[in-house]
Amino acid sequence: MKPNKKELKQNIKHALIREHGLGLIKFFGLDPNLVSPVELCKKLRKLENEAHKITTALCNGFPDLDHDLQEDYIKHLEERLDKIEWKLRDYLWANQVKAKKDFKKINAIFINGDPRGYALKLDTETIKYFEELGEDFPHQDWGGYGILAPDLTSDIEHKANWISSNWKELTTGTLTDYKTDLIERGYFVC
Repeated sequence: MKPNKKELKQNIKHALIREHGLGLIKFFGLDPNLVSPVELCKKLRKLENEAHKITTALCNGFPDLDHDLQEDYIKHLEERLDKIEWKLRDYLWANQVKAKKDFKKINAIFINGDPRGYALKLDTETIKYFEELGEDFPHQDWGGYGILAPDLTSDIEHKANWISSNWKELTTGTLTDYKTDLIERGYFVC
């Protein structure tokens, strides 16, 4: 039976968040017994939203404040960004198993100050280095930076529409093998 669109989107959302979280757990060498992939993504998404609001405010400026107040407020916001970055790093480092990757030394996690993109990122050099070792980062932007907390809304919509549009082929046609993969990933239940 073809799943309704709302249920399908919920299943896909949960599956994509879980997959991203599992990818982060694997990449960062986190202890899967201590870290839930969904909770990891929720925590990172909250930090992403907080950092993005601050970077947007910094980019837009504060024309209503006089110069001295602007400098103080900018300093305050930059300190908040530093706290977010350290929360992020502390969380990822504290939950590592004796890691083969010492991200404390790599120092690859950073906050992108350009509000047109994601705030919480992993640098391209680190991504390239680990790709050469055969390890992929779960989500990257066009510039090759790792995105720690992506908004998966458009992916959910796209996948739900594709499944709905191709339901007949998934159930009776040439895409039945792909259907099995989608079921295993938790996109829908038959």
